[in-house]
Amino acid sequence: MGALRLLAIAIIGGLVTLGVFADQRERDLDVPVVPTVLGTPDAAVGTWFCTGGSGALGVASVGLDLINVGDEPATVEIIPVRDDDIVDDRVEVVAVASDRTVVNLAELAPDAAWVGAIVETGSAEIVVEQTFDGLSGTDRAPCATNTASILFAADGATRRLSDGEEMTLLLMNPFREDAVADISFDADTGPDSREAVVVPARRILAIDVTEEVTVASRVHTTVNVVSGRLVGHRVQVRNSPILRGLAVTPLTQRGAVVSVLPSVRTDLGLFDRIHVTNPSVDEVAEVDLEIVTDGSVTLDPVELTVRPGRTVVVDVATESRLATTREFSVVARSLTGVPVAVALERRVATGNETVPGTSALPAVDSAATRWVAALDGDQATIQIVNPSAEAIATVELLSVTPAGATVVQSFELGAGRSQVIDGAAFGQRAVIVVEASAPVVVGREIVGLTSRQMQSAVLLGDPVSVAQVP
Repeated sequence: MGALRLLAIAIIGGLVTLGVFADQRERDLDVPVVPTVLGTPDAAVGTWFCTGGSGALGVASVGLDLINVGDEPATVEIIPVRDDDIVDDRVEVVAVASDRTVVNLAELAPDAAWVGAIVETGSAEIVVEQTFDGLSGTDRAPCATNTASILFAADGATRRLSDGEEMTLLLMNPFREDAVADISFDADTGPDSREAVVVPARRILAIDVTEEVTVASRVHTTVNVVSGRLVGHRVQVRNSPILRGLAVTPLTQRGAVVSVLPSVRTDLGLFDRIHVTNPSVDEVAEVDLEIVTDGSVTLDPVELTVRPGRTVVVDVATESRLATTREFSVVARSLTGVPVAVALERRVATGNETVPGTSALPAVDSAATRWVAALDGDQATIQIVNPSAEAIATVELLSVTPAGATVVQSFELGAGRSQVIDGAAFGQRAVIVVEASAPVVVGREIVGLTSRQMQSAVLLGDPVSVAQVP
């Protein structure tokens, strides 16, 4: 154990077309929205399920970012979860007060091709994120506090030879009994499936979708867990002369009647696509994509009809009414009460003035009055959305440093409004706590020298389903 503790000390600091597209016909609906009840966490406060990434030499070498916004240090236990049957010892790490503690997870599981972790802490002031580094770029993703019996990967591509696209589906079983799942792929090259896939207890299963569904420009994945519960990631690599990037995206858990995309953009050179999946086997979902702005403009929603088991893709650039609105948020509302899974994919090709890359973001179905956003680099923004139809939210942004927490900005955010905050003034490696008088949804974007990232902030407080926000 002495060697392990030395190791622990040493590593501290170290996101086609309208065969799937929208049927935007007029509708006459008077159906009440049935709210989705937010899932109950599977473990006590302070347990995080980190699906992880590759080992040190893989496409997405994974680390952990332990973000302690409290004013006291806290002990964290990290239990590595691998893709093989080797059992590594758990490691204790001290998360420094009012700061970020970095752990190289790949080094805790030597020789593992894929590795994740269960992270346990007694502190309610700690949030846990994963960082990824590969030859195609970098990314970041929050760890989960819930597992699920149905999961969705909104998009992917597997044109390895022509476009350098590779997609891997990572499934993690953090429990002590095996889980079994049926996996279906809906691609532009045709459907495919794998049945009775076993994810062993306390193991990660990596599925090479590039080999399962070959030469596809669009792959939507549904994981139905028939025994047990899982968490998961989609690892998407793009490496071509015109598009290069790494996007490690948490799988959407369940589906939601109402969910939020904090930021959608129409900038020149940016290509945003919204994916809406209806997992029902027999019910049609009528979905409105409501456009939320800072109040400077009011736009009608984009109306979608999504057939059972299908995905609709909305190419934002083809929606002419959105062209003059540079950035906005979207509230996806299922008018028929059928839960849907929503996600945003962004591509920025080389040759533009902006940084090229690829990123993806699942829609957020929970709101809260407290969020944590870790920012890196010189270009970063925070998006805050008030999903309420009636409540004004008073919002404060606090910068957390080893010297303490300081309020750096405060404002009122009207009902059904969104606000974009430039994070450049907060400095590199900033930790921002967003506190609001009413439940809000918070997202962030980080643009580095060669990579782009989109994530939700990390919820730190009592969550409420967006569908239940009055």
